[in-house]
Amino acid sequence: MAVPGWFEETVARQAAMTPQTWAVLQEHGVDSDTELKLDFFYDAPTEERATELVAFLRLETDYEVDVDFAQSAERRTWSVVGTTHPTAVTKEILQEWVRWMIAAGAEYGECRFDGWGASLPK
Repeated sequence: MAVPGWFEETVARQAAMTPQTWAVLQEHGVDSDTELKLDFFYDAPTEERATELVAFLRLETDYEVDVDFAQSAERRTWSVVGTTHPTAVTKEILQEWVRWMIAAGAEYGECRFDGWGASLPK
């Protein structure tokens, strides 16, 4: 796989953000036994590339994932959006998952991982 120029910068940025996000989740009572649904987002260069990543993620995971499209006066944008099923995580698991998600986007469709979030359990 040829690594896109943005790959290492994205890995570094997400590696710095994940512990911060985990700390905020912990402040709200989340621990390694709490099951979370993780939402994730990618920027895609084209519809075809977004579709390529969606196909890969559907094959390799049980995530709910789709191509999203937006159009403004200036341009069209494609993205990949999805949600995991509830699962227990730790900071280390999240860091590993984020790196895998970045690599998946880079290899399948050259889609740039734009981040993740989690809804707090009720």
